[in-house]
Amino acid sequence: MAVYIFYDNFFVPIDLDQIIDKVKDINNPEVKVSNPDSPSINGLLYQKVAPFIGLLYTSSALFGTIAGRFVRISGIDTWFKLFRFKNYWFYLFNGHHTSFKKMKHLKEAKTRHLFTKADVLIDTNHKTYLYSGIVVDYELRDNDNQALSKIMLHNAERYSMKDDKRVRVEIPGNLLVVDCSSMKNINLTYVNEETKSILDSKLPDKTQVVFGILTLMLLPFFIFPSDSLDWSIYKEYLNLGWFSKIMAYILTIQTLSLLNPFIKKGKKFHWVSLKTLAVKLGWMAVIALYFWFFH
Repeated sequence: MAVYIFYDNFFVPIDLDQIIDKVKDINNPEVKVSNPDSPSINGLLYQKVAPFIGLLYTSSALFGTIAGRFVRISGIDTWFKLFRFKNYWFYLFNGHHTSFKKMKHLKEAKTRHLFTKADVLIDTNHKTYLYSGIVVDYELRDNDNQALSKIMLHNAERYSMKDDKRVRVEIPGNLLVVDCSSMKNINLTYVNEETKSILDSKLPDKTQVVFGILTLMLLPFFIFPSDSLDWSIYKEYLNLGWFSKIMAYILTIQTLSLLNPFIKKGKKFHWVSLKTLAVKLGWMAVIALYFWFFH
C-alpha cells in the first residue's frame, strides 16, 4: 500500500478504473480485445502495470537494504530486541556484544575491534580436543539459528591431553573448518587496537554507508519517470537513451561522492587526496563533454 501511494503521488497516477474495465472487457465474450477506441492491453501493461511492479520490487529491495544498514549504523538493534538478529553469534564473533546494555562495562574506551580468537572444546567418544584460532567465518544449523554448525579458524592450533598435560599440535594449512556438532564450550578472546584519529573511528565507515544509501535512494527516480519532479533538466533526462541515462546517473553519483571526505584502500580509510579529486573531476568532465557534444 505504501508503494502504491508513493507511486501514485510522486511518479505516474494509477488509473485503476481503466485497468479494471480492461479486465472486465476480457471476461466479456461480446467485447473484442483489439479495440481501437480503447487502450490496448500491451499499452496498459507497459505504461501502467510494468512500471508499478518494477518500482514495487525495486523499492522492496532498496528498503530492505537501507533498513538493514540503518539498524546496524544506528545500533538500535543493541537497544531493542525487536530489531536484533536472531543469530546472537553475529554479535559475539564481531565484538558488537559490548553495545548491549548489560555488557557495556566490557567495552574498552577509545578502541576498535580487530578480530576474535576462539578456543573451541570438542568432545568426541574417545578424546577431547581443544582447537584454537582466529574466527574467519561460521555456519549455523539449518533448523536452529542459535546453534553453531561449523566454525572456520585461521592460524589454527590443536591441543590435547597426554599424561595429564596439555600438548600442542600444529595444524598445517591456512583454514581449519571445525565441526561444532559435539562442541562442549567455546572461549572468545577479543583483540582490539587503540583508536588515535578520526580515520580509526567508526565515522568513515558510517559515512561510507550513508552515501551508499543515498545512492540507492536516488535510483528509482532514474529508472521510473516521476511526475512530481517538474524540473526541465529532469524532463530532458527522461527523453535520453539508456546509455545516456546510465552516464547521467554516474555523473550524479560522482558529484555526490565529492562530499565524502573519506576513501577506503584495502581495510583502512584515508582522507581523499587531491589526486583522487582530480581523477573524479576528470571523469565528470569527460561525461559532461559527452552530453555537450551528443545532446
